Amino acid sequence: MNSDKWKNSDFARLFLWTMKAKYTMGIFFVVFVLIYLLLGLVSEGVAVTLDLFTAIQMVFACFFIGLLQQAILPVHKLSCSRGILWVASGVAVTLLFSLVFRWFVHFPLWCFILFMLIIAIGMGMMIAGYYMELHKETKRLNRSLERFQNQNRRTEG
Repeated sequence: MNSDKWKNSDFARLFLWTMKAKYTMGIFFVVFVLIYLLLGLVSEGVAVTLDLFTAIQMVFACFFIGLLQQAILPVHKLSCSRGILWVASGVAVTLLFSLVFRWFVHFPLWCFILFMLIIAIGMGMMIAGYYMELHKETKRLNRSLERFQNQNRRTEG
């Protein structure tokens, strides 16, 4: 198979799309685990642990958040409404998993509320980071275009 043909294949596009979702999944999984254990430490003491089954549930919740990000908020379609939709859907996934699987059954209510708030804020911060990255890239491209136009004017004149 031709290398360029493979790079532009449907499989390659799906693979890259899924890899970006898994990147988000990994970031959120680390946050989920650390915040869960930190809240457990503060509210229940050092005896709080995270069992394998709950960790697997968190991985799946984070994977769905990553898939939703790729579907709703691709970088080239960044908008306020898409950002709000992604945060709302990510919080809904987190809420659903945490209630169905009873992640916070042994914690005080404030831990659950704080966990949800931290996740929503974290998602908002990711969007802000994407916006800043996009803005930086746009400025870089505009500078390159300006240099190109200046060089082109000199060669024409």
